[in-house]
Amino acid sequence: MNHLTLGPVGNVFFFVPDLDAAVGWYEALLGLPAKRAMPQLAVWQLGALRLTLHAEDDYDARGTPATGTVPYFDVADVDAATALCVARGGVAHRGPKTVFSGERLVQILDPFGNLLGLRQPGAGSGA
Repeated sequence: MNHLTLGPVGNVFFFVPDLDAAVGWYEALLGLPAKRAMPQLAVWQLGALRLTLHAEDDYDARGTPATGTVPYFDVADVDAATALCVARGGVAHRGPKTVFSGERLVQILDPFGNLLGLRQPGAGSGA
């Protein structure tokens, strides 16, 4: 792999300090109930896009080097894409790992302090 081919954004993560408060706010805003996939996650499937709220943790708490919103771009192979990013100076910040939906996810910390989310759709991922 010499170049990274990004597909559409398939998932946007917001890291929040109070998951219950954030879920209530977004449920009221969107007029839709969240699916509580895991204790630290709440998701909405909005057409082709998934919006995910994730409770802050040691990787993404405010005040750590990389925080905030993480868009996840679809890729064909998360592991190969991770290897390419690392070879070019990125750091695998969170993952790669397979999550509850069968997707493979990784957050890459780029050399400039930004998080780049990469998502390989899996069985049951809605994509």
